[in-house]
Amino acid sequence: MDSKIKTLTIFSFTILSLVFAGCTQNKWADWKVQNEAWLAQKSKESGIKKTDSGLLYKIIADPTPQAACPNMTSTIVCDYTVKLINGYKVDGGNYVSLDLNSTIPGFTEACHKIHEHGDIEFYVPAELGYDNLKYVGNDYYNAEGFGTEGTQSYIPPYSALIYTVHICSVIE
Repeated sequence: MDSKIKTLTIFSFTILSLVFAGCTQNKWADWKVQNEAWLAQKSKESGIKKTDSGLLYKIIADPTPQAACPNMTSTIVCDYTVKLINGYKVDGGNYVSLDLNSTIPGFTEACHKIHEHGDIEFYVPAELGYDNLKYVGNDYYNAEGFGTEGTQSYIPPYSALIYTVHICSVIE
């Protein structure tokens, strides 16, 4: 009887190990699908525009179209917030000076859509965000995010980013 219980216990642990190993290996696959579905749904909303690169955006206000518009080498002073699709605030809420040639591709592209004193909300797919710097391919087990898990700056792999930006000034 003891050998049957021992064999059954070993068998059960083996099966559970295989099940959990499969879950771990694809731990980011569901998050990737959720983010892609969210972006697909967002692209159908009224007022949302999509660029050739996949960036989604809506201009909230562009009150001074005669004012300076940022270019690739501009430095801007802006107030921004960035969130994940689940509402988690990653960063922002303060005025910062940013060189557009050193930000993520989606941020740079979006800021070219408005002028000084303008407001824009944009939705950056993972390939235009931090993932393009850290991750290529579909190896869900080894995918890396940005930042350190548990800190305010943590961005999981495959994350779409939601930015709200007010450009205070453009410095050429």
